[in-house]
Amino acid sequence: MTVKEWLDSERDYEAGRQLYAALGDNDRLKRLFADGPTRYNREAVAWELTKLARAGSGQLSVISYQLAVISIDASAAEKDTSSEPESSPNATFSLQKDTSSAEKGTELLDELKAEQRGLYDERAGVHAQLEGAKDEEERRLMAVRVMTLSRQLNTNWETYHYVEAHGELPPAPAPAPGLDQLAPADLVKKRNNLRSQASKLKKQPHRADDLLRVEAELAQVEQLLNPTNGQ
Repeated sequence: MTVKEWLDSERDYEAGRQLYAALGDNDRLKRLFADGPTRYNREAVAWELTKLARAGSGQLSVISYQLAVISIDASAAEKDTSSEPESSPNATFSLQKDTSSAEKGTELLDELKAEQRGLYDERAGVHAQLEGAKDEEERRLMAVRVMTLSRQLNTNWETYHYVEAHGELPPAPAPAPGLDQLAPADLVKKRNNLRSQASKLKKQPHRADDLLRVEAELAQVEQLLNPTNGQ
């Protein structure tokens, strides 16, 4: 099976992992992928194989990435123009408006795809360095960065769908309360709860992704409670 065949198929994880093991050049990622089909690993295998395919042929279907990698069928963008409505006094203006809106939407989608690729590359790079962190504090900071990038990817994916449907960016959302808005007493309760969760998750190797998320949030709480430690 070639890389392109795998990308055009149902994307069996083990088949993709073996392809990357044979063709990829990042030994750290190879070891990471050998750990099994976690959600992150599935996404990373698809992205790495996509980059290999681009380097090899430069001809791929349009692909967008978030916490999951989605293949977009380019043929779905084609419109049926076999039965066009009769022109009206406002037809020309309407057509120009629709064309302008579509062009703007396409430009926004291209920008979002480029931003997604950059975010994904950075997240993959930071995640791959977790194993070699010099100490627990550095590992926590890396975990916080991975978590932050994942949130950005999720937000971008929601924006992508909105632009795809409406041809423009969504209105700015109202700011949601975050950890930095909690009272000190609530932060202490949050920290204790997260510490308890982390302790339990460390005994469950199959939930490594959940442990990473909890430790990242715990690091944020610790930083808010002890801001001088991050200086």
